[in-house]
Amino acid sequence: MIRALILDYGNVISKANTGDCAVEMEKLTGVSADIFRSVYDKYRFDFDRGVIGGAEMYRRLLDGAGFSKVAADTALMQKIARIDLESWRPVHDDVCKWALGVQKAGYKLGILSNMPYEFLDAYEKDIPPFTAADYACFSCRVKLIKPEPEIYKTCLKGLGVTPEESVFFDDVQQNIDAALKLGMNAFVWTNLEQGKKDWENCINRQNNKA
Repeated sequence: MIRALILDYGNVISKANTGDCAVEMEKLTGVSADIFRSVYDKYRFDFDRGVIGGAEMYRRLLDGAGFSKVAADTALMQKIARIDLESWRPVHDDVCKWALGVQKAGYKLGILSNMPYEFLDAYEKDIPPFTAADYACFSCRVKLIKPEPEIYKTCLKGLGVTPEESVFFDDVQQNIDAALKLGMNAFVWTNLEQGKKDWENCINRQNNKA
């Protein structure tokens, strides 16, 4: 029996972040936008795990890329970190409404997201699925990140459901693959229309088995 809907935040609840904020960072610093985009491959997991802050993440990035003078400007690093966080703030209101509607229909609502402390400090109370969730599993708070199996297990335990009782959506295939290995119903998120279809298909399969 399906008992829970679990959603990622970035590019699912939030509007797509295409890296455009890197262009703004380039204008501020004179450093190529491509270098700023590479932060996801180099230091983002430490940021999401709560090991380092945003300003330190960008300081390390720029220092390692040979821009030590720029990296040493603490105020500038803090400003760049704020730009990064702000770029993830816009949400899909229709996705939020759908998720809350599913919860109202009697299903548990979970959040499973690689998320830094600084974003939660700034915006957690303003994002409806975060405040309404039966359990929100954020990487910085549990010191785990997707696709590590333990973060999925932590989320399931927090919701009080088994893997088979959950439906999980994420925009990253690697994260979906990890969920599937644990026995969760999991789908790559492309848009709300497809998400609704995948959700309803899971519910219909459940009803057909009953």
